[in-house]
Amino acid sequence: MKVLILVGIPHFDYNDEKSAVLSWMNQIKAAFEEVGDTVEFADTFEGKISKSVSVDKKEGFLIAGVKKIAKMWPWLYYSLSFKKYFDRQDEMQQKIIEKYKDVDLIVEFHTVGSVVGLNVAKSCNAKFSVIFDSPVDEQFEEMHKTKTLHWKRICASEKDTMEAADKIMVYSQACEDHIREKYNISAEVNHLPSSLNKPIDKIKKIDTRTFNIGFIGSFLSWHKLDMLVRVFEKFHLKYSDSKLILLGFGEEWNKIKKQVDASRIKDACDIPGFVNEDELVNYKSQFTIAVMPGSNWYGSPLKLFEYSRAGLPFVAPVSKTVSSIYEDGIHCLYVKEFDEELSLFEAFEKYYLDKDLREKLGRNAQEMIERKFNKEGYYK
Repeated sequence: MKVLILVGIPHFDYNDEKSAVLSWMNQIKAAFEEVGDTVEFADTFEGKISKSVSVDKKEGFLIAGVKKIAKMWPWLYYSLSFKKYFDRQDEMQQKIIEKYKDVDLIVEFHTVGSVVGLNVAKSCNAKFSVIFDSPVDEQFEEMHKTKTLHWKRICASEKDTMEAADKIMVYSQACEDHIREKYNISAEVNHLPSSLNKPIDKIKKIDTRTFNIGFIGSFLSWHKLDMLVRVFEKFHLKYSDSKLILLGFGEEWNKIKKQVDASRIKDACDIPGFVNEDELVNYKSQFTIAVMPGSNWYGSPLKLFEYSRAGLPFVAPVSKTVSSIYEDGIHCLYVKEFDEELSLFEAFEKYYLDKDLREKLGRNAQEMIERKFNKEGYYK
């Protein structure tokens, strides 16, 4: 069988090792190849996006000024910017249709406004599978704090995609319930909470003589890193032998960096940005515990699986998806919804004072992941 995997993001980089989306794509690709299928990514972009376009100085100031003014009205700004985005998305769709004729199955990681996979599948007369990453309208408003002129397209693209799919992959039962309640789903729906592109990571712990709290992931608003920094500042005042390590990048990185620099824990916080795989292993060996302070209800527990594979005890948010996999006090400690900052502080303190608890929960989570979410089961 010939399988074409695509993401509806114009100029998506299918070689970007920083991309969490690509880690999913590689997971799916490996699963098909395991049974002998031929798999290709729908990469139509030739060349590289220029980082240094020559622009007249006056023109540059004018463009920057217009953008600054437009951003004062988010509805206007995102209506204009997404007009260009959707035009490029439509161009990409046409290129894929022209390039790929003989395909048996299209697999799309669904993104905002995209009917690319649906239309390519129709063109090829191919089966159509979808990975449901998020309710696109809900995530758009969460990220940009506005709707846009293109709201009809954003909502219709998800509806059309989900209702046309032959198979759908979701992160949890909560995600399945959501799409079944919202749409007329005829597809077979399966659950894949996290990618498993890395093996079980038996890290060798380093005695750092400090209590190191580590975060790995994207700097996005729903991960609540601003709250994490505030709570750690209070924690460090009480337990001065503690340190916060924030690994990753994203839209809120500069905001969090400024918050750290203006706080009393500047010297007790390491915020290097994105690190490569070797550096990541080294950092994880220094973590005493790990944390994901926040999530949206539908989000994949990607980093919690990474913590689990490494045997790291961690603190997790109580989301519908996360709580369907991990049990509080058995596999991790939860950030309680009724008072997040207090419960996050208390979870840090419990781990700080109880080494046996750290070892027990880290071991429990790792053994559960090895047993319930092994590669063979996932590929099936």
